[in-house]
Amino acid sequence: MDIRAKKLAKIMVHHSLKIKKKDRVVISTSNLNDKDLIKACYEEALNAGAYPYLDVMGTNMMLGRTDEMDIMSVYFSKANDDQLKYRIPIYKNIVDWGNKFIRITSINNYSFLNNIDAEKIQMNQKKYREVFDNLIRKDWVLTYTPTYGLAQNAGLSFEEMVDFYYKSVLVDYNKMKKSLIKISNILDRGKKVRIVGYNTDITFGISGRLSQPCYGEKNIPDGEVFIAPLEDKTEGHIYYDFPGLYSGKVIRGIYLEFRGGRVVKYSSETNQKDLDIILNTDSGAKRIGELAIGANYNIKKYMYNTLFDEKMGGTIHTALGKSYEEKRGGGKNKSAIHWDIVKDTRKKGSRVYVDNKLVLKDGKILV
Repeated sequence: MDIRAKKLAKIMVHHSLKIKKKDRVVISTSNLNDKDLIKACYEEALNAGAYPYLDVMGTNMMLGRTDEMDIMSVYFSKANDDQLKYRIPIYKNIVDWGNKFIRITSINNYSFLNNIDAEKIQMNQKKYREVFDNLIRKDWVLTYTPTYGLAQNAGLSFEEMVDFYYKSVLVDYNKMKKSLIKISNILDRGKKVRIVGYNTDITFGISGRLSQPCYGEKNIPDGEVFIAPLEDKTEGHIYYDFPGLYSGKVIRGIYLEFRGGRVVKYSSETNQKDLDIILNTDSGAKRIGELAIGANYNIKKYMYNTLFDEKMGGTIHTALGKSYEEKRGGGKNKSAIHWDIVKDTRKKGSRVYVDNKLVLKDGKILV
């Protein structure tokens, strides 16, 4: 067994979830690709006195996060309308039973849903939204493990990808916490965030909202501070230098204009039809549910994986749609989507201000 998998399992079980005796632990996986990490998490949960349950493909299939056996493509291409609308109760039972969730996602072909009708994908996500919302209200930690596909997307060999992964995730999260709290304190006192950069000048009202520093309690890798802007206080325009990834689809060159907190004009350089469908999912899909600064400087390049990309040191990202519900980082926007898109504020001329204080310049955090 890779000793690094054992180290990561200890972080996830003890730092992230603080698993204790008699906890009901669901270890949810897309497949059995990363046997070392799955086994290490299972063993560590047992050592803690918990009741671990291994959920292979189950809730990850519910979320469309497995390309194993091309089973999701089979589902979307063969299921009739009745089958697409039917909620399989087993998923709800698993989420209701568990109180701690280790979510290990492993996808080899990140374009596996590219040829699937986006409306079918939206239908599936809507029907399980209540189950997913129940899951994320509980204690969970999520990681995406290395695959050959992820390595290919990133332009790395598989061995390089594995090394990159462990370098990104095996960090001193307690040290990270001290750094992120400084940014969080500034956001908590702020009234407005302004972002200036390539084809971008946008402001977000944040008065009264509290930010959430993230240091390995939910996502692995981690390293961000996020806040939910006021739902009607986003004004201006933003261009996303990096592609938006949504259910296996890659949408490049996304441009959004906001007025009164709502997208009033939008375009993309590719897959405009898919962007139309996503933004028209429901009334909340055209509003911002999250604004964040990435602070993990071990992640230096775009990986075509949001969990990594949104943590990239010196970038910002926003999420269209649903806000989180917690007091810190939470807001009031409701939607069936929560879509993170990353902007590269490491480029020269990029600035992020909180009120009149410059907090990020050309990718360097200044606090």
